[in-house]
Amino acid sequence: MNSRKKLALLIIAAAIVHPSVALAYVDPGSGSVIVTTILGFFAAIAYTFRKYFYKLKRKIFGTKSDEEDSRALDD
Repeated sequence: MNSRKKLALLIIAAAIVHPSVALAYVDPGSGSVIVTTILGFFAAIAYTFRKYFYKLKRKIFGTKSDEEDSRALDD
């Protein structure tokens, strides 16, 4: 490991171990935006999972409308 990489790792380690104080204020509106974003993210994941689950279920088991369509074509 050359000296530049060692120096870079030392600086990064020092920054992680000795954090600086942030003089910031997070108001309640910002907190609700963060919570809403997280809930929306999980809702989007659940909807996507549900969508592909029902597509897979429809391919495996079929649906009543598929059976009715095939019977109508046979007549």
